[in-house]
Amino acid sequence: MKTAIIILILLLVAGYVLAALYLYINQRSMIYFPHKGPSDSHDTTFKLQSDGHILKGWVINPRQQKAIIYFGGNSERIEGNIDAFQSIFARYTLYLLNYRGFGESDGKPTEAGLYRDALAIYDHLKAEHAHISVIGRSLGSGVATWLAASRKVEKLILITPFDSAQELAQKAYPYFPMSLLLKDKHDSWGRATQIDSRILMMIASDDAIISREHSDRLAEQFKPEQIEVVVIDEATHNTISTHPEFFDAMKNFMA
Repeated sequence: MKTAIIILILLLVAGYVLAALYLYINQRSMIYFPHKGPSDSHDTTFKLQSDGHILKGWVINPRQQKAIIYFGGNSERIEGNIDAFQSIFARYTLYLLNYRGFGESDGKPTEAGLYRDALAIYDHLKAEHAHISVIGRSLGSGVATWLAASRKVEKLILITPFDSAQELAQKAYPYFPMSLLLKDKHDSWGRATQIDSRILMMIASDDAIISREHSDRLAEQFKPEQIEVVVIDEATHNTISTHPEFFDAMKNFMA
């Protein structure tokens, strides 16, 4: 009986270690869900070289004094925002750039890689535009907060944001030490105090992917006079942009 118990314990330990190893090896395929290939509706109009990779995206309303950089969500076809953005941000030039490994951009996504790409586009644009603002949605909120903590960003819009990828992963896999296993932590919570931009945070009331507690925890890191929080009722993580008040809030904030 004692031997059987020892064998059972060893099997359980081995199973746990193998599961942890699987998470560690495959984590980036579980974090990033890149769509690949050209758009069905819009040809790319912007190309940028970053860290040896060619990134492709779109420019909307060119030659304006102020600019907005948009960092999209996982699997989001960011060009789907072109028509709406062109209308509500008529006085801004907008840059929508596919992350490395997304769309027609080459490479593979990593946290460090996405941050280098964000820095590359900002530094490329700063000579052309007097002011640069940033919008980050979901995964893009982590990239946007990093950029706002690293460079001067006039205004910052965070859509369905999270405190950190580590917190999300720990909630999804509570029996594993994600602080040790996770490579890409996207810690917006930890860098929030380094951001001095004015901030609009937009939360979906029925978000089942990034639960409200993770957005609220991030919001609490900013000064009350610095941030405006808008909660869109009956919106989910993926449908928030289908509600009229979504674009109204951004338009008013950027006016």
